[in-house]
Amino acid sequence: MGKKLCQLGIIFFVFCFIIGGFSSPVAAGEKTFNWNSQSIFPAGSSVYKEFVSFTENVKKLTGGRLVITPHPVGAIVGYKDMHSALRTGILNAYFSAPTFQSGKEPAFSILTDLPGGYENVMQFDAWYYKKGGIELMREAQSKFGNYTVGVIFYGREVLPSRVPIRGIADMKGKKIRAAEGIIAKLMTAMGASTVSIPGSEVYSALDKGVVDASDWGTRSMNDQMGLYEVCKYSIEPGFHSMSALEFVVSNKNWNALPEDIKGILNTAVREWSWNTVATIMKEDAEKSEKLKKLGVEIISFPDKDYMEIRVMARKLWEDWAKKSPMSKRVVDSQIQWCKELGLL
Repeated sequence: MGKKLCQLGIIFFVFCFIIGGFSSPVAAGEKTFNWNSQSIFPAGSSVYKEFVSFTENVKKLTGGRLVITPHPVGAIVGYKDMHSALRTGILNAYFSAPTFQSGKEPAFSILTDLPGGYENVMQFDAWYYKKGGIELMREAQSKFGNYTVGVIFYGREVLPSRVPIRGIADMKGKKIRAAEGIIAKLMTAMGASTVSIPGSEVYSALDKGVVDASDWGTRSMNDQMGLYEVCKYSIEPGFHSMSALEFVVSNKNWNALPEDIKGILNTAVREWSWNTVATIMKEDAEKSEKLKKLGVEIISFPDKDYMEIRVMARKLWEDWAKKSPMSKRVVDSQIQWCKELGLL
């Protein structure tokens, strides 16, 4: 009798395993959420691939209750239109740089970057998550009915160039692709003119001589775009940009989520950022030999020029603080943090 009961128990266990294997992880009657989300990065880039990994992670961690479908730049709307697309419901979320919305709120530019400020991404990350930056970002977005789940970093950018730029003096008269906002202002303060174009058009603009250099990404990110095929110079370290990106949802979509999924998203975005930084750091290091083979010359500005750039940038910070009450709060907070770090 005991043997038969044991056999029946085994059969029951196997049956449950088979049924469980084919059933949905979402409990019956449990609400599910499906979001469309677009990025500013092209599909083949490492930053976009990390975005895709994030969406897969969220699906797994929520047991399929939240499914985020990722889309590359321009797949649904233009990269500058994603902010508005949340309000109309065309998108449920997006992954972008806040500075593209700086025309609506100037603080978005200085929330994206503090040019001439931080020396590594962890200093910027610490401002966001330990010195009140994320609360300021969320407050700025809340005015537009949106919620910033978190920020994502990738690393310190470099400046690939078709022509040698060996210092501030060589910036005069150059045409540089740069995102609108305080970064573009820094370029013009150095004597260059700027052009705002999406990343997908940077290669063509460099190849045709529309621009002389490009403020886009790190060494490996630029290589993935093919920029070193036309740029035989790379100014490193970058003086211009160490962007904070953001993952934004509409308040409507955020408020509809149960608390446990909100917690999963908050944690998943943090992991996404760290994974992206680690991936880009690894790939940047691996590009050294390739750049040598391509004949790319690495140029570093003289120390005195970097110091002069910091002075220029500090003046821009002060100017930016006057653009709106939120800009002042963001600038003042970051200046205080830079003082604590010993950077000022």
